[in-house]
Amino acid sequence: MAEITRSRKTTGKVTLADVAKVVGVGQMTVSRALRQPTLVSEEMREKIEQAVQQLGYVPNFAARQLASATSRNLVVVTHSLISRENALILSALQENIRDLDVQLVILIADNKHWLRELINHSPLAIVLLNLTCPDNAKEWITQSGMPCLEIGSIQQDPLHINVGIDSKQAMKKMVTFLVEKGYQEIALLSATQELAIFQQYLASWHTTLLAKHINPHLMLHSAEPISFSAGGKLFSESLLLWGKIDALVFVSDELACGALYEAQRRHISVPQDIAIASLGGLDVGTVSYPRLTTISIPYEQIGYQAGKMLKRLLQDDVPSSQTKVIEIPTKLAVRESC
Repeated sequence: MAEITRSRKTTGKVTLADVAKVVGVGQMTVSRALRQPTLVSEEMREKIEQAVQQLGYVPNFAARQLASATSRNLVVVTHSLISRENALILSALQENIRDLDVQLVILIADNKHWLRELINHSPLAIVLLNLTCPDNAKEWITQSGMPCLEIGSIQQDPLHINVGIDSKQAMKKMVTFLVEKGYQEIALLSATQELAIFQQYLASWHTTLLAKHINPHLMLHSAEPISFSAGGKLFSESLLLWGKIDALVFVSDELACGALYEAQRRHISVPQDIAIASLGGLDVGTVSYPRLTTISIPYEQIGYQAGKMLKRLLQDDVPSSQTKVIEIPTKLAVRESC
């Protein structure tokens, strides 16, 4: 488990008056825009939100209702709670911080105003779970000095604490294994998932196959969310599109197992007729037939380490002026599907 430490920008505490001064309005207007945005014009809201992001202002709405002047909200921002991967990470994280006096708030980043919702929760700390942080959110988090934990995949330029796997290395490990087994016609199949993680997979897919003088352009994507049925459809479409092919690599165990079910239904033998592999390491791959060859990603370990770091953050054991990267290693699990 590798750790990398870098410096991180922080600022002093920004007040409501600072925001009002930048925008050129009264403090009441700023307060109203943040608490009841429909009462303020869209043009004014945009100006105020821009100032909030640039200054890193953290409103403390909890102080207006409680004697305590500090929010105890730990806000987790993610695109999905449906995915098994996110559920495993979050469960392990929650177990590790059970003894802390915090309120866990889940925020689904499914609209352009999720940053406003995040700011309004006045968080004690922020957790970005398998989420690419947009530039405006990065600006606000950096300027506010808010403790921030990015979980899932190693980021090129982390905001604060980053716990996850090296997605590029995971894909390289799988591709190298298949090529060394003698497979030459290898295809990558995917469905809708976090774009940044898929881009890391895709970059590694291209560079690794090109380095081994193998065509990297056999790729098929479904606009559906990741599911067993999406995997079955991708399997059928790949056979129609390419005919004879050596191996299929799916970016999810669910997709791969859906392909295994479809292969059985069509009486196609795996791996004799075609090999199937994936990246994930979920339990379903250990009970499929044949059992699934996969890159095992230790989601519970990621969540455990994230929870451990979060406790240190909240107890001021980690300097807010530093970034730290904690890489959790993946493992190739070779089973009967290849």
